[in-house]
Amino acid sequence: MKRFFKFFAAAIFLFSLIRGEPLFALPAVSRQIEDASGEYVFYRDNSFTRESYIGFLYYDESTYEAKYFAPKTKTDSGEILPAKNLQILFSVNPASQHLELTGERFVTLPLEEDTQIINYIHDLLYELTARRIKLGALDFTDYSKSKADFLSEGKIVHDNYAQFGGNVTMIFDSIVPIFNLKKIVDYTGSDAFVICTTGRLASSQDKSFSEFVPPSAMKNSEEKKSDKKIKSAKAMQIEYTAQLNEKQNFRQEVNADKNWQTQSENMWTLGDSAFIFLSGFAFPQEIAQKGSDFVAAQILRRYTASNGYAYSDWSALGVFVDGEKIKINASTYNPKTGRNLTDIKTFGRAAENFYGCFSFSAFIEGYKKNRGYYDKIVKSYSFKIE
Repeated sequence: MKRFFKFFAAAIFLFSLIRGEPLFALPAVSRQIEDASGEYVFYRDNSFTRESYIGFLYYDESTYEAKYFAPKTKTDSGEILPAKNLQILFSVNPASQHLELTGERFVTLPLEEDTQIINYIHDLLYELTARRIKLGALDFTDYSKSKADFLSEGKIVHDNYAQFGGNVTMIFDSIVPIFNLKKIVDYTGSDAFVICTTGRLASSQDKSFSEFVPPSAMKNSEEKKSDKKIKSAKAMQIEYTAQLNEKQNFRQEVNADKNWQTQSENMWTLGDSAFIFLSGFAFPQEIAQKGSDFVAAQILRRYTASNGYAYSDWSALGVFVDGEKIKINASTYNPKTGRNLTDIKTFGRAAENFYGCFSFSAFIEGYKKNRGYYDKIVKSYSFKIE
């Protein structure tokens, strides 16, 4: 059991009161959700001939960091290209009506051959900021009417972008930090520049941005030993009740079976293979008063993000909004542990500023092997006020 808790420690989110904090944005950008210190975003940039990623990190209104990363790769001719990592700190003028760089410092020492990449990062900063300013206010994406895949949902803008071949389609969404950009699709319909993960640094010791590893590095790391078929067992109801106010309780229920073991009043495990966590959290009244769309966007922005080295693979994300429920289907990969997880969260709106949360995680291979079993449990989640 010690192994289990060590394994799942990185997967458990803190469902606590979301407090107000100083929030800012790119200069002259109008948005409904401002960036928070430590938020970052990574993109797969297919304009390079080798597998390449570009990341942007927000420190404060005048300080950003950009990162270029290309993993070690073998070319078609057999040449081995070593991994390449470039990191640059930028200072900007927050009072400017456009992006005005006031200084830069290299976090990693660049080589002479890196000059073109450095210039490209500069161009990206200017171009993406200018296009985001031009877009103006960005409405929240209505996922209750979602028909396309997750990465294709959002504000669609048709533009001309020479770097990506001319006519492009840009898709924006307020749950993405910094540029609010999900992806750029070129004139052939291919993803030229596409988001792969977001996150937020937990502290100054958090190295998940600087040590970023792309999803492709984890494709073959699933643990086969966790893919046993689950045997049937006697039905059992999992439940957790929390006090909502002086007169009401908030009750959450899940239909499971005796395969699950109670670890605490709101946590259950299926051996070392999966866990269920029930909890709730409140928003400050000033946030709740901005409306359910704003609150839903806040939840999606926070819980689609990576958590430390447990990176959220946005290519596998699914978001579903139905009445009082918000469901997030995610896959996370952790290069430190070598483990890939299926992570499903369902949020139930109990009051204007209070949400319950059902959280389920399992090894990806085990989830695939027992998908019918697990999905039945996930779909059974319900909540009510008593």
